[in-house]
Amino acid sequence: MTADNTTTYCSLLLMRDDGRIYRWRIGLRMFYVLCGVLLLLPLLVGIAGWLTWSFHQDNAPLHAQVRRLEDENRTLHITIRRLANLEQLLDLSENAKLSALQNQQAKRKSAEQSAAPPEVTPQEYAKEPYPGDITGQDAATPPPPTAIPSVDLKNVVVENVQVRRQGNNLRVTLDLLNALQKNQIGGNVNLTLKSASGEIFLLEIPKDVASFRISRLKRAVFVPALPAGAVRNLATSTLVIEIALEERGVVYRNEYPIEQ
Repeated sequence: MTADNTTTYCSLLLMRDDGRIYRWRIGLRMFYVLCGVLLLLPLLVGIAGWLTWSFHQDNAPLHAQVRRLEDENRTLHITIRRLANLEQLLDLSENAKLSALQNQQAKRKSAEQSAAPPEVTPQEYAKEPYPGDITGQDAATPPPPTAIPSVDLKNVVVENVQVRRQGNNLRVTLDLLNALQKNQIGGNVNLTLKSASGEIFLLEIPKDVASFRISRLKRAVFVPALPAGAVRNLATSTLVIEIALEERGVVYRNEYPIEQ
């Protein structure tokens, strides 16, 4: 370190193994500044990371709001198209209106018939012989519980289904995938609780929660309340998940066990 009448200097030496020396001569004040910057650098990096995380947290609700507005925009667009079709129908003559309505009802009826096979009522089921009864004493053998037929028309794919009890409620989570991948589809989800004895309980879900409109994938979460009569037999009950599309009727129905 050297000094003159005005400024104090220091020399930084870097010596290699072959004897060559590299020397930097800087002022003492500049040396202190460089040391201070090196000491403050970790603190500055930490502050920058915290600010980045804060901005990300503040930006997440905005992204969620944008997605909600996009869903509402798609819903309004579909509603406008339906109103336009209704306006065209109103402009037709009476005979043309009747013919268009009959064609639409025929298409909907054929879709529902192909979607849902005829269900067997408990009375009709009781009239049939029970397969396990080999003695012919039908009156002594109780009939099996009513079977709910499964449906899968491959329009909607249901994956990652989880059903578990949460207090006096059921928590149901599932993924809905649009198998058509061409147009946006809309419909609603119906949940039914079926006990081992054959009792059926329709679980109430708010209409805005049960309805959906998806282009590719939607993560759905339902928390319906358990009926009073279903709690005692919950361990042996199953949940029937039914998906109904607006113009196709029931396209999916299946039973899932309940995790305790």
